[in-house]
Amino acid sequence: MLPTSNDTAHRLAAFFLLVFAAALPHSIAAAQAAAGLATGAWVISLLVRRQRPVPTRLDLPIALFLLVSFLAAVFSLEPTLSLHKLGGTALVLIVLVTAGLLRTRRQALLLLAVLLGSASLSAARVVAEKIVGRGVDVVSLAPTSPLARANVLPRDVLLACDGQKIRGPAHFDQILARHDPALPLFCSALRTGIIPYRVKMLPAQLPSQGSPEAWGYQVKIGRWIRARGTYSHFVTYAEVMLLLAALAAGLWLACPRKRSWTGAGLALLALLLTGALAATFTRSAWAALALAALAMLWMKVRWRGRLALALAAPLLLVGLNTLLVEWRGVGFYNPADLSIQYRQAMWADGWRLIGEHPLLGVGMDTMLVRWQELGLRAYDELKLHSHFHSTPIQLAVERGLLGLAAWLLLMGLYVALLLRLVARTRAAEDWWSHGMALGIFGAIAGFLASSLVQYN
Repeated sequence: MLPTSNDTAHRLAAFFLLVFAAALPHSIAAAQAAAGLATGAWVISLLVRRQRPVPTRLDLPIALFLLVSFLAAVFSLEPTLSLHKLGGTALVLIVLVTAGLLRTRRQALLLLAVLLGSASLSAARVVAEKIVGRGVDVVSLAPTSPLARANVLPRDVLLACDGQKIRGPAHFDQILARHDPALPLFCSALRTGIIPYRVKMLPAQLPSQGSPEAWGYQVKIGRWIRARGTYSHFVTYAEVMLLLAALAAGLWLACPRKRSWTGAGLALLALLLTGALAATFTRSAWAALALAALAMLWMKVRWRGRLALALAAPLLLVGLNTLLVEWRGVGFYNPADLSIQYRQAMWADGWRLIGEHPLLGVGMDTMLVRWQELGLRAYDELKLHSHFHSTPIQLAVERGLLGLAAWLLLMGLYVALLLRLVARTRAAEDWWSHGMALGIFGAIAGFLASSLVQYN
């Protein structure tokens, strides 16, 4: 018997939901496309069946958030630009799609397996690159070094010279030793692990000998590049790894037999995803994952354990700050850091714009084209046209205090729902359900913490 159009639409929606889960660790664009197709097929299925969506506790806050976002776009300073941005906002409907499609424990576990399995492939690639290395990290340069004269700095990463990809310190030595000093030398490099630039050294700048001593440099295996997987930006990748690492950690915490193959596999998965996040050197994601882990442990222990966690939290953050200073060269807060200066300037202008446009804001992405009229100091002084690096401030500026209130209501009800699920499943025999509830709670705790200093 051939499936009816109703069955076909439902199956297509379920298929595209799996594609969404598989694509999410690798590409935002592919995940958005899959989510849109899943939503469309789900709506068609409901229309054919003449059924209403499965009700959830989040229906009202989701509808309210979408309504306020639509009004903010309509009354935007740039309505066309803001209305186009609503496509991303509509992704929140994936909550309702998932609630309507997942009816059994087996379906939920399949979706979970696809999501974490796909994430493990991405994380394994990132961690492997960090172990093997890429290019060379510049440790130090003598003042007379041709590299220093060409504006190469310590902590830069040299990727290629003379048209050859650098495979490590020994290979870099060979490239310089074999270079013809009568010809200019060209290299490609990265600064702060993300900004590409070109290096050009003329023959008059080159030493007659090709030894490291003559060139005046010290390098090591290149591990300083900020990982981003297949994403276009390392922060976006870090945020995704944050959510998935917390989910895997929650499953491991709930696993009753941690020395079993299942327990060991979940522990390895959580460590792998954490390693991929760590390789991004993203401060907010590091701190957020630490807070997510503390939040999950808080739910699993009694008052003595919670006291120990409260005492351990500052020590953990100090330890992470020390690692950041050693590996990235800057800790969680440094007033000389340009990214900190940018945030402070944007936040100051954000608060001002909220006061000037309190109800529905200026509209999504309006600031990108009207920044001079809106007086964004960071755009002018620091020459970086970006966002406000804070989800609450971004929402309040673009969608007004009504939009911020709708988002806070949605997040508040979501956290309350998760807390009930964690408590309800704690004594259940199905530890997978408890692990998913615990992991998602940890993920949202980390997400909300990170949202204070990132627009996620």
